[in-house]
Amino acid sequence: MKKLFAGLMMFTLIFGASFAGSAFASSNEVKLLDSDVSVIYKPGYVGFSGNIEVANLGPVKKVTVHYTTDNTNWYDTSAAYVGPTDADHEKWRFSISRTDATTDHSELKNLDFIKFAIKYEVNNQTYWDNNGGANYYNQVNHNVPLRSVILGAPNVLNANSSLSNGDFNGNIYVKNLNPAKSVKILYTTDDWATTHEAYAVYTGSLNNFNSVENWNYTINVPGATNVKYSIEYTTGGQTYLDNNYGHNYEVF
Repeated sequence: MKKLFAGLMMFTLIFGASFAGSAFASSNEVKLLDSDVSVIYKPGYVGFSGNIEVANLGPVKKVTVHYTTDNTNWYDTSAAYVGPTDADHEKWRFSISRTDATTDHSELKNLDFIKFAIKYEVNNQTYWDNNGGANYYNQVNHNVPLRSVILGAPNVLNANSSLSNGDFNGNIYVKNLNPAKSVKILYTTDDWATTHEAYAVYTGSLNNFNSVENWNYTINVPGATNVKYSIEYTTGGQTYLDNNYGHNYEVF
């Protein structure tokens, strides 16, 4: 019993020392947007990447992803500044990978799962997004596509879009919050002089947990050279909006 108490005390001291001067983000200081694990078996490629949003609290800042692939050894990789998301926040991105042709990031070899948290250092203060204490978790998707996507803060996220030969195409990621849902695209081809709407269709789960789904759309827009759009995701009586932080999305 004494040994158990001493062990618990030692754990408390170590944990306290590790996070001295730290704060776990309770609002918008730092939050995961999305992350994915991708695998291509033949060259032994494994990639781990994602996007993070931080509050612009000062000119000098550092964003680090703290991760493990075996629950024992922990590694750090730095995120890089991408650009502002709105007047007070910024997007940062991280990306690491390995192949059989290199020795870089050997911890990703034969990857099964990855756990991670995000550390944001600014103004001599450290903020963490550790998914409410559970850490974020992703694992290799062994089914096609060999890519596993998780979402952090957003319930809906524009993935990609294209405009070619009169067709406006795209993919949208949504959290699987309820079985019944709809995903609507609001778009214009004349700078909002007129507005149109169309619905995306479910194409499959994006991870082994069925927590994130991919929805796809193809909209015929003959003669259009520019499309601006936003996305509405409705489920459980709630509607979630992705309008690119009020700027709307645009594709040429």
